[in-house]
Amino acid sequence: MNKTKEKIFKAAIKTFSKSGFYKTTMEEIAENAGVAKGTLYYHFKSKDDILEFLIDEGIKILKQEVFEEISKLNDAIEKLRKIIFVQSNFLYKNHDFIIVLLSQIWGHGEIPNKFREKLYSYLKIIEEVIKEGKEQHLIVDCDEKVIAAVFFGMISSILAFKLREDKENFDPCYIADSVLNFALKGLQYVK
Repeated sequence: MNKTKEKIFKAAIKTFSKSGFYKTTMEEIAENAGVAKGTLYYHFKSKDDILEFLIDEGIKILKQEVFEEISKLNDAIEKLRKIIFVQSNFLYKNHDFIIVLLSQIWGHGEIPNKFREKLYSYLKIIEEVIKEGKEQHLIVDCDEKVIAAVFFGMISSILAFKLREDKENFDPCYIADSVLNFALKGLQYVK
C-alpha cells in the first residue's frame, strides 16, 4: 500500500468508526487524511470503494499475520492460542477497524453479504485449525463453522469492551489464555 493510500486507509477507518459510514463524507476523509479531495478521488471513486478497500486490506493483513504465526506450529491447540493472540493484538492496534467491520456485516443486502464473505475467508483459517485439532484428537467433534465464529465473536467482543474499560492493562496473552481455557474447559465444574 502506498503512503497516500495508507493515509486514506487510516483516516477513513477513524472517520467511519467515529461518525458512521453513512454520515461520513468524502470531504471529511480527505481532510482527516491530509490530502486534497482530488487526490482522494484519484484513488477511490466513492465512499463505497473506500469501505471495500478498508475491509479487504484489514482482513488481508489479519490473515497474513495469522498465517505467519501458525505456519510455525504443528499442535492445533497452540495454533488456536496463537490465532487468539494475533487477532487480539491486531484488533487492539486497529480498534477502529473492528468497529467498522462489525457495523457493516449486519443486515441484509449485497454489501453486508459481500463483507460477510470477506470475513468468512478469515474464519476459514480457524475452521481448518479446529478440523486439524479434531484429527489430532485434541478437540472433540464439533461444528467447525460455528466454533470458528464463536472464537472470532468472543475475541472481538472482549476487545470492544475491554479496550473501552481498561486500555492500559491490555494483555493479548491473558486474553488468549482466558479464551482458550474457556473454550477447552467451559464454565461448568466437573464433579
